[in-house]
Amino acid sequence: MFWAPSRTAILILKLSPLILPFVVLFCGGVFLTVCQSLGIFTPLPHTGGILAAYGVILSDPSFLGSFGFSLGVALVSAAASVAAGTFLAYRVWQLPKALAGAALVYKIPLILPHIAVAFVVLIFWSRSGILSSLAWHLGLIQSMPDFPNVLYSGWGLGMILAYTLKGTPFAMLLILALLVRFDVRQIQTAAMLGASKRRIFFSIVLPRLAPAMHTSFIILFLYSFGAFDIPYILSESRPGMLSLNVYNLYFKHDLARRPEAMAILTLMLFFAVVFIIAYSRTVTRLENGVRKL
Repeated sequence: MFWAPSRTAILILKLSPLILPFVVLFCGGVFLTVCQSLGIFTPLPHTGGILAAYGVILSDPSFLGSFGFSLGVALVSAAASVAAGTFLAYRVWQLPKALAGAALVYKIPLILPHIAVAFVVLIFWSRSGILSSLAWHLGLIQSMPDFPNVLYSGWGLGMILAYTLKGTPFAMLLILALLVRFDVRQIQTAAMLGASKRRIFFSIVLPRLAPAMHTSFIILFLYSFGAFDIPYILSESRPGMLSLNVYNLYFKHDLARRPEAMAILTLMLFFAVVFIIAYSRTVTRLENGVRKL
């Protein structure tokens, strides 16, 4: 009598090309990161306690400063990207069909690498950049130092500009996917009943776009929070982004400090999971309290 595989086993077998890379690469990487943060499988014998690296990191004021700085940059850039993406997507959706093809130019930043976007921001907004030169030619400034230090002012404005430039078309892409399925007769009916354009947008259109806005915000926030490429070009040294702290600890310090780098990565992963859960529950609670039209 031959063994007949169950439907679950057949389904897992069919999904194995997707499951195996996830298990081996992602789960294996997370497992190794957590182990090294605890002093296990480290290149050098770990002499401290199992939570020694976490104690060092959490007692370091620079870590808390970098965490708050990374959190602020990620929140502002993600919120600005979603707000700009929502407004622009709505305006593009309202364009006549003859102009719809030309509006596809918004996708150009999507195909640019993040590091290329960082250099675009650097070329335009640095004190030796295009805007500074334009201001000098117009007589607005007398010398290069007179131009505002936008990129390295200590507020992360350069990174926020780069993340917003890169994230806005991504948010537009998700929101336009919902708008193309939107029933325009709801807007026409509201307009016939005397609703203003502002009332139509905030009461009818925006609630329909909320799922795409929340999804794009979570993705953009988490990417900005942990990304390395743009901070490497545009970040200040103090306070630095957490990703740069990990890089410095991993590559520029003694191997004995590698558990500290892994402890920061583990804390970032833990924060990302907690953020997704808290954000999803908050949004669900708010949506349940809103009357459906």
